[in-house]
Order: sequence, then structure tokens, then C-alpha cells
Amino acid sequence: MGYLPFDDSGAHCFFQLISKRYEKTATIFTSNKSFGEWGDIFRDNVIASAILDRILHHCTTVNIKVIVTG
Repeated sequence: MGYLPFDDSGAHCFFQLISKRYEKTATIFTSNKSFGEWGDIFRDNVIASAILDRILHHCTTVNIKVIVTG
């Protein structure tokens, strides 16, 4: 999630997909964006919040950060 932004139609279709899968099956997401930036991905903060609400309910989040030294 985040490499390319969704257009309005794509964002609404993605929301419908997430809503149909909500509490029925597992889904894995990877993203190069923080949750606060998902409004930019979907070009709409409201739909991003609704998607995140469904995704983050009953989830395990793994945050991987690469630390470069030297």
C-alpha cells in the first residue's frame, strides 16, 4: 500500500473489498507509508479512516525499521 495512490473509484472498490472480508478471513498488507499517510494513498481521509478501522480491528501490526550505521 502506498507505492501508487488510488483514484476515487479504486478507493471505494478497495473499501468494499475490505468490508466484505472484515472479520471473515485473514489479509496481509505491506506498506511503505505510516497509517497517518493513508489519507494520501486513498486521496480521502474519511475512506482511509474507515479502511484502517476495519483492518486494524483484531490485527497484529509489525513495524520493521532499517537502521543504517557507520
